This record gives sequence, C-alpha cells and structure tokens, in this order.
Amino acid sequence: MKTYNTHQRKSLIDYLQNNSEKAFTIEEIINGIGGEISQSTAYRLMTKLVEDGLVHRTVKGTSRSFVYQYISDKKCEGHLHMKCIDCGKVYHLDSNVTAQIQNNILSSTSFEIDNHTLLMGKCGMCK
Repeated sequence: MKTYNTHQRKSLIDYLQNNSEKAFTIEEIINGIGGEISQSTAYRLMTKLVEDGLVHRTVKGTSRSFVYQYISDKKCEGHLHMKCIDCGKVYHLDSNVTAQIQNNILSSTSFEIDNHTLLMGKCGMCK
C-alpha cells in the first residue's frame, strides 16, 4: 500500500525525530505537536511507522499503555536494546557490547539471544 506524506504524518515524524532520545505515549505526542491531529489519526499513523521500522513501540513500565520512540530503520540493526521500566526510554546497546553479551551467554548456556531482545531495567535518571 502506498504511503502518503501528509502534513499530519510529517508533523508526527518531525516531532519524534527531534525528540528521538525519548519515548512518548500517543497522548504526549498529540500534545507535543500542538493537538493538530486526532487520536485515531495518531494511532493509525503510528501503526504504519512501527510497521515501516521508523518507530519502536514498547509497553510503558508495567502499565498497559504503549510508548513510541523514533529509531529510523538503520539505527536498530545488529544490537540489543535496553528499556527503562520507569520512564520507558529505550537505549541502543553498542554492537560490540551486544556481541560480547551474546557470545558469553552462548558459550556458558548454549542459549542464543537474537538482536530483537529487549533488556529491562532502570536508567541512570530513574534509579
């Protein structure tokens, strides 16, 4: 299906790109861009951005709500991710560190971790 680059989609992507170090709920995103898109439009656009690999969607802490963070499609290849259970921010682990962790676990347990694994914990700001 063709993707249309509407004003609403552009506003959404621009906001997420400019705040790529943070993860937001749909409500926070709508407020952040000045309420210029409806909630249903934001969910529809966000679903497409997740499918396209531009945005990462995770559960916020232990709640039932999701947070979204801009990642670009190339930024998330070949490494593990860490997620703060309090603020929901997703961190990208260095590829070399990822390889060391994967090799250590594989050699000690014969268990292979894929690069889509999300490590949960608390970031420096929240601990």
